[in-house]
Amino acid sequence: MHIGIGTTLPHNTPGKWAATLQSWGCTAAVCPIDHTAPADLRKDYLDAASAAGLSITEVGVWKNVMSPDEDHRRKAIEYAEAQLALADEIGARCCVNIAGNAGPGGWDQYSPQNYSGEAYERIVDTTREIIDAVRPVRTRYALECMPWMLPDSPESYLKLLKDVDRDHMGVHLDYTNMINGMGRWRTMRSFIDSCFSILGGRILSIHAKDVRLMPGLPTSIVETEPGTGAVDYAQVLSLAARFAPRASVFTEHLDTPRQYRDAVAYLLDTAGRVGAAR
Repeated sequence: MHIGIGTTLPHNTPGKWAATLQSWGCTAAVCPIDHTAPADLRKDYLDAASAAGLSITEVGVWKNVMSPDEDHRRKAIEYAEAQLALADEIGARCCVNIAGNAGPGGWDQYSPQNYSGEAYERIVDTTREIIDAVRPVRTRYALECMPWMLPDSPESYLKLLKDVDRDHMGVHLDYTNMINGMGRWRTMRSFIDSCFSILGGRILSIHAKDVRLMPGLPTSIVETEPGTGAVDYAQVLSLAARFAPRASVFTEHLDTPRQYRDAVAYLLDTAGRVGAAR
């Protein structure tokens, strides 16, 4: 298992980027450039990562390939294909996006259209299109789990894997995003167990976020730094070591470098305590 941060902090050179992550004990990194970066800059980042003992294991897309605006959708698909090709070129195991918002509003937000039969067919067809356009060898395309679009459960993810039917589709597991109501909150341990047991060896990357149940009505479950909420990270990292030992674990959505450093230290300490450290 590799541990890192799911963002690229401000830096001046590839060497400084890699040195910061190395000093925190990271062994994984998300790709700090996109497909438009020139070849010499790509090489500089790869060389810096290698010298620091870092593996660039994830390339992000983060575009709405489900947009109801067809021009926007086509451009997003083209970007996803280019990012998947970049991931394959540099040997990152995972190229990740979300399914996307099929209705009005933000690219990563809820719309009723997200759960229509037409939207599901489009997710399947679009995922196939992206994978088939690139035909990757060293990487896999994955969709991050979300609270309000598919896949939003391990069962729906498994169904999607079967329906897309491509060997080069994998899993980006964000169990926290799927804790989207009191049913999942009350059964959090068994739910996390099911995420790993159902999706198993297809898991490429894992988001490490914690959650708190806030007071007030109707219900508010919010993200927080690993180790400061209700998620049992001894459980999570033990399951990751058992079911997805090659996966990368990334903490994300924190506000300061110090928070990222502390979150990585917590994950490394917990992994060591449960015998899951690499």
